[in-house]
Amino acid sequence: MQYNNYDDLIGKRLLNNVLDARGVMLIPEDTILLRSHVEKLENFNIDIFDLHVEPVKDEQPVPDIPDAPPSEVKNTKVAFVPVPTQELVKRSEKKMQEIHDFVHKNGKLPVAEIEDQILPYILEVSQQRNIYQLFSELKSTGDFRYKQSVGVAVIATMLGKWLQLDNQELSLLTTAASLYDIGSIKLPHFLLQKTTWYQPHEMEIMRSHTRLGYELINESGLDQRVALVALQHHEREDGSGYPNQLRGPQIDRLSKIVALADVYLAMISERPYRPANPFYHVIQELQANILNHKFDPIIGMTFLNRLMSSQVGSEVILSDERKGKILMINANYPTSPLVALDSEGFIDLSKLNSVKIRDIVG
Repeated sequence: MQYNNYDDLIGKRLLNNVLDARGVMLIPEDTILLRSHVEKLENFNIDIFDLHVEPVKDEQPVPDIPDAPPSEVKNTKVAFVPVPTQELVKRSEKKMQEIHDFVHKNGKLPVAEIEDQILPYILEVSQQRNIYQLFSELKSTGDFRYKQSVGVAVIATMLGKWLQLDNQELSLLTTAASLYDIGSIKLPHFLLQKTTWYQPHEMEIMRSHTRLGYELINESGLDQRVALVALQHHEREDGSGYPNQLRGPQIDRLSKIVALADVYLAMISERPYRPANPFYHVIQELQANILNHKFDPIIGMTFLNRLMSSQVGSEVILSDERKGKILMINANYPTSPLVALDSEGFIDLSKLNSVKIRDIVG
């Protein structure tokens, strides 16, 4: 929707990223515009007709009924209260564990339960607009195996929306991302519980989970692309992945999205055999892997730009211990923003190789 007056934009949701003449991010998409945002738009002479906004719709809260997914309670006459993100994540993990237990005991996928009890929660959690809070919740709860499955499903779904997948493909992506690692259920229990690095022969066994997952999903009658994601999520653009060393065009787009989500969440999460990686290390390594053709460049840069754009205004600690706030994102160098320092002016990280963001603290 278009407006003729800047003041009319206040309280509306921004539908496109706003960049200045140099390509520096001023305000990210999905921002609810405040007076301060409108003043910035005017100060930078942003043409109001280049802005696309929509009125903010009332959020539809999830009923506070234990373990009842949104799809089962739409017409239930109860008092509705918002469910915190942490609670939604915990419920999703619980349901994911139940699915894994069923597969372990019965050797097949409970397709109806996945569609009715997993996917509604994943879609609800993926609506979370505070991405950093969401990732904090995903890192802080539950068994890392179920946490990884839920987290990858949520991140992949968000990324699919950012890439503007149509509803049918987005639904396939959410399903595939929820089941991408299901083959690990058939691996030896001692390997899944191991708290040290794998030996080479153990790694070969672990890698078989891609084929095991593919076979399990194929037998369930789900869409072939869902099975392909289980098979291909460790393939890489340059052919360095497994199990088939596929290259870019040979890899399904959904598999590429899930692969990136899987790597990102694994890197930011603690594991029994290592601590979580620092934020700056994660985003720098992801960017390097994108530039080195490990990941699809469009998918990868979309993820990094949206991830960093969501942090405009966030407090950060730099690698030299100085503190500040992210002021602007450079679309060409999303991992190296302009930071307003608490103590002294500004610092443009895109022009410095020696200083990085160590962590985002709020």
